[in-house]
Amino acid sequence: MFAADGDAVIGFATVSPSAIDVGRVPAMRRKRSPKYPRPVLRLARLAVDERAQGRGVGRVFLKAVFGLAKDLSQDYGCVGVVVDATPEAITFDQRYGFIEFFGLSGHLGDRPQPRPMFLEIDAIPDSPPNP
Repeated sequence: MFAADGDAVIGFATVSPSAIDVGRVPAMRRKRSPKYPRPVLRLARLAVDERAQGRGVGRVFLKAVFGLAKDLSQDYGCVGVVVDATPEAITFDQRYGFIEFFGLSGHLGDRPQPRPMFLEIDAIPDSPPNP
């Protein structure tokens, strides 16, 4: 999905189906969870042009992603949204309820290491709060 202002793209978000090993979620969030991987919606990328930041574009994208995740929970058992947060995005993601979980580690070369974060389906707000 993308947002445009005239002919200029000012932001985009990409999602993909994924799964989460519930054993990697903090213990307080594992209650009644089965031991096998559960389906999640991965927010693979969310970016807003610097000139459009602060105008609510990211919030609109999150609202769309959250709505899709809720639909997928009804149809396919999606249990939440996962994002690999860059160091600059961690505060943004935490503001919307994402919690850090213990993902698999890997090396991305010269890029900063992302921090996996999870928002369970029941914690998704009906409307994302204003930043």
